[in-house]
Amino acid sequence: MTGQRATLPPLPFMRHRAALLACCLFGSVAAALAQQPRPAPAAASTPTAQRELDRAADALLALQSTRFTLEREGAPAVLDETMGITFTAADCSYAAPDRASCNIKVALRNGSVLQLTRVWVPEGAFQSNPLTRQFARLPAQDGFNGAVLFTRTGIPQILRSGVQRAQLVGKERLQTRDTLHITGDVSGRILNALIDTLSPDGTYPVQFWIEEKSGLLVQLHVSEPGGNGWRIVLSSANEPIAIPTPQVPPAARP
Repeated sequence: MTGQRATLPPLPFMRHRAALLACCLFGSVAAALAQQPRPAPAAASTPTAQRELDRAADALLALQSTRFTLEREGAPAVLDETMGITFTAADCSYAAPDRASCNIKVALRNGSVLQLTRVWVPEGAFQSNPLTRQFARLPAQDGFNGAVLFTRTGIPQILRSGVQRAQLVGKERLQTRDTLHITGDVSGRILNALIDTLSPDGTYPVQFWIEEKSGLLVQLHVSEPGGNGWRIVLSSANEPIAIPTPQVPPAARP
């Protein structure tokens, strides 16, 4: 027809050539992709010492309550040189955010073993008389405070920033729980928030056992020279615990 250009269909050899070029192009791209390094599969998250210590600090701060024991190993710790009173063990309770109570076993110079109770509440610190069981207020400067152990300036602070050369030893079964065992060194000045009988100028080996599943601290051990040490064991997390404020008898009139 006049004014129109006729369009010829592609010849057979042209169709074969186009198909061949496409195959070659596809093959070269596939070969190039095959030579590209493949990303390594994502590795499973493995625990590290400081990461687990941080996790344990968070778990302690989230605690609503717990029971814990404080045990002296080796030579008794002197609580009162004048009275000859030494410490052997304590059975304690904590209720967030600021209540704690400890039944403390003490030994007198004559060998007698007595029990007294210390209570820390917002109204102050109190201690019972081991003979009359009546409470009296403790001096404000009394160092140890069972409730402060679980605040940001207590054990959580030691876990977050106080452990030097922290190392993950491995996994251990402790108190029917699967734990991660971590070791390190802590300054006595930092540990004084936990145990006020340690020298602030010393550095002490400390071991931590942290429950693998929950991140809760199960046990803490501080070693002193001469085979002495301290052991803190936590249990019964978030169970109902009531720690009332002690009633102090009125002062006798002169």
